[in-house]
Amino acid sequence: MKTIKTKLFLIFMLLMALLILSGILLNSLFLEHYYIYKNKAILINTSQTIKDQYINNSNVENSYDSIDTISLSYGIDTLIVDENYNIEYNSFDLKRMHMKKFIDKPTYQAISNFKNGLSQNTVLYVRENDIKNKLICVTNIDNEKYLILTKNVKTIEDSVQIANEFYLIAGLIVFSAGSLFILFFSKKITKPIVEMSSVAENISNLEFDKIVHVNSQDEIGALGESINKISYKLNKSINELKRDVDRRKSFLRNISHELKTPIGIIKGYSEGLKYGLAKDKTKIDKYCSVLVEECDKMNKLIQELLDYSLMEDGLIKLNITDFDINEFLNDALKRFTPILEEQKINLTLNCSESYILKADKEMLEKALNNFITNAIKYTDAKKSIIVTSQLIEDNIRISVFNTGKSIPENELKNIWDVYYKIDKARTRDVDSHGIGLSLVKLIATLHNGNCKAENIENGVLFFIEIPLVHCEN
Repeated sequence: MKTIKTKLFLIFMLLMALLILSGILLNSLFLEHYYIYKNKAILINTSQTIKDQYINNSNVENSYDSIDTISLSYGIDTLIVDENYNIEYNSFDLKRMHMKKFIDKPTYQAISNFKNGLSQNTVLYVRENDIKNKLICVTNIDNEKYLILTKNVKTIEDSVQIANEFYLIAGLIVFSAGSLFILFFSKKITKPIVEMSSVAENISNLEFDKIVHVNSQDEIGALGESINKISYKLNKSINELKRDVDRRKSFLRNISHELKTPIGIIKGYSEGLKYGLAKDKTKIDKYCSVLVEECDKMNKLIQELLDYSLMEDGLIKLNITDFDINEFLNDALKRFTPILEEQKINLTLNCSESYILKADKEMLEKALNNFITNAIKYTDAKKSIIVTSQLIEDNIRISVFNTGKSIPENELKNIWDVYYKIDKARTRDVDSHGIGLSLVKLIATLHNGNCKAENIENGVLFFIEIPLVHCEN
């Protein structure tokens, strides 16, 4: 496979070779014609100049001197003849002592053509031999005299050959120097492309340790930057996907564990009833109570799983209603009065001014219940829980604080992940499935809000915030 560098090098070399060969070909085909064309133009212009000089100068001798000067400067032989072809002026003999008494055949033919009206300002190209050729220009001075200009032109073939030889030598020098430059230039251009190709190959193999180092402010630089962005985002997405897969695997393992235990208990107590191990009514009632309790736990777990799945997939739509935030909190907390009194926990409700909240009341109650349940589970010997509602900037915040042991800082972000537990042992004396806080996070997200946990003095604070756009004062 040819590399881009090789292709660029070959393309540039081919272009240079074509330019050199084109120059040689153009010289061979057109240089001679162009040379003759330019000399014809000189003769026509000079004939008009001499004609004007002859007519406008009353002194014949002075006019001849001027014609001599012009003829010498352009390398032209000048004749002035009458209508009978008698020579009046001949620049061959500048002293005019030995004027020619005749004109040659080509000149005679040119004059005849002009006299007979076959041409005007005729410039005739005459090839006498392989060494010497000439151009003859005829024009009339008046009705009785004719001006004939003759210019010898050397054969151009030798000149063309010499020009082509020089052009070829110069072309070879330029070709050699250009090849080195193009080799360097193509290498410089293709270096970042090769680097990008290598990085792209690594990306295709899911290796993201290399990046493109391109500093140019052009399309190649932009492409390199785009590849780096793709690599970064793809690496980030894959890592997130791996973490998500790991979480789901852990989730399935943990759910299996959570279901296995109550199923085992239910099976054991059911077999006890079946085989008559519980013979008196008290024992039978105890067995049945355990069965109902374990079924309730399984039902709660399954319901939480179902709610989480529906929310995560966006299959649950918010049922937005208007309700007073303070009334909502009072009603929700009343349900916890029996357990609070049983465990002798002091719950304090601090409410700011009343707001009419626009939100899904049922979902918000689930979030609050989760916070309160966790606070009851993890409160310490001080047994204090504080529930607060307040306006924070443009958000309504509902927070629940409980005294007790703080959460390790490195765990604070993870507790919102589904089935994440700080208690790795997953003891059954603490009724938690690790799904509740995940539901709170989804509820906050559905309301365009947020939730957070913070370690503060003497305990832990959980809160959920809902933007003020959902609220009315």
